Amino acid sequence: MLLSGVLLLLLSRAAASAIVPPPTNVVLSCLNLDVVVTWEYSEQGPETRFIVHIVGSEGEPYQNETTDHQYDLSDYIWASEGRYMDNYYVTVTAVEGGNQSEPVSSKTFSFNTVKTVKIKCKLDFPPVEVDVDEKDSGAMVSFVNPLHYYDRLKHADKPDATIFKFTVSSGFGDGSCTAEQTNCKHDLSFSEGEKKCVNLTGLLLKGDRAGQVLFRELRDICATPSTELPAIALAIMLFLLFVVISVITFLICKAKAWTMKLPGLPSALEDLEAARNPWDREYDPVSGTDYSPLTVVPVQPCKNLSVSSEDGDSLTEESCCCSSSGGDLAEGYRGDEDFAEDSVKTETLPIDLEGAEEKERSPYDCPHNLPHNLQVDLGDGDMVTGYSEREGQS
Repeated sequence: MLLSGVLLLLLSRAAASAIVPPPTNVVLSCLNLDVVVTWEYSEQGPETRFIVHIVGSEGEPYQNETTDHQYDLSDYIWASEGRYMDNYYVTVTAVEGGNQSEPVSSKTFSFNTVKTVKIKCKLDFPPVEVDVDEKDSGAMVSFVNPLHYYDRLKHADKPDATIFKFTVSSGFGDGSCTAEQTNCKHDLSFSEGEKKCVNLTGLLLKGDRAGQVLFRELRDICATPSTELPAIALAIMLFLLFVVISVITFLICKAKAWTMKLPGLPSALEDLEAARNPWDREYDPVSGTDYSPLTVVPVQPCKNLSVSSEDGDSLTEESCCCSSSGGDLAEGYRGDEDFAEDSVKTETLPIDLEGAEEKERSPYDCPHNLPHNLQVDLGDGDMVTGYSEREGQS
């Protein structure tokens, strides 16, 4: 009875395994600090998932599930010194519903060179520089401490006694730096004419020195001439830079001053300027005074005329021009006063035409500003009323 039960269980498992095929080509790869396991699966269904099981020589096994065909182990490996110094292998099992396939294992691997495994993982050196002092042919090799350069190593749980040890080829000796040091340095001395290049190898040592992580050898790291400038040359360059900046600033400010438009005066200052200069029409305040129109009438020069007849009679003209003093004209003469009474009163001012050439002309050839009623003496007391043209008539 018991035997039949065991056989039935084995048969059921075999049937389930036959229903769910196992993954194939399970491969583990480690590239620097990245550790990834990949696999292939040809019968992928909507409910297919994979169980990844990590088995080490120390500590508890770890497992997780994924629907992908790969799984990243890096966070698990670099969580502590105990883990990255251990050796592992990985199994992958396909799950379909309530059935599972047979687990498929990867090759063993480890970062610890002391462990016996199929895959030995290594780390890369940080960038390395070799600086040469041309004065004494000395040099220095320097790089960032891997325990600070890599974040996973920096935050891994590890003892303070962990150190990084490196070796410089060509007999330059060994160097080391502790977990507290940010940079690793080592002095070198080259012979005259010797090629200034070195090779580097390194080991990350466990606190108790029972394990070590190997770093890939870095070859042909050659020196570059020092680019540091002497203090005097640096001071001269800074001074010249200051002079150039000052000249450019001055030219820019001067150019802006040439092209800048001056702002106008505020309204309050404009009123003050107008009050100081009342004759400036642009700022002349508005006045409420009414001014009468002004008519300018030129005074034409004329002379007293006399006409003699054969009988000895004479014609005389006492005054042919308006009075320069603005006196009354003869009776019957009115100027601009002939306008309507409601019109604005017009002032008439005489203007002498100084320097005008006087010329004898007949009194009948030009207009006269004579009174309208002209009394002409014919002699013997006989008076005759004559006619004279108004100004402006032809």
